[in-house]
Amino acid sequence: MKVKEQAIKELETLKPADLMTVYDLILLFKGKMPEQRVKEQLPAYRRVRNALKQCKGSLSEDVLTVREDRI
Repeated sequence: MKVKEQAIKELETLKPADLMTVYDLILLFKGKMPEQRVKEQLPAYRRVRNALKQCKGSLSEDVLTVREDRI
């Protein structure tokens, strides 16, 4: 039980966001985590890249064009 008590003690010091990550890992180990929740664990930049990979052309060129229209 010493390991369990130490783990609980450490959990009490975590920030809420970190605690949620630990909880998600526990559910993942137990096999109870929905697949959608696992996908949400991707870093924000990866989610953005996945969303933008379907875009055709150059995003930077589009931004420059919009800026030129405002000038």
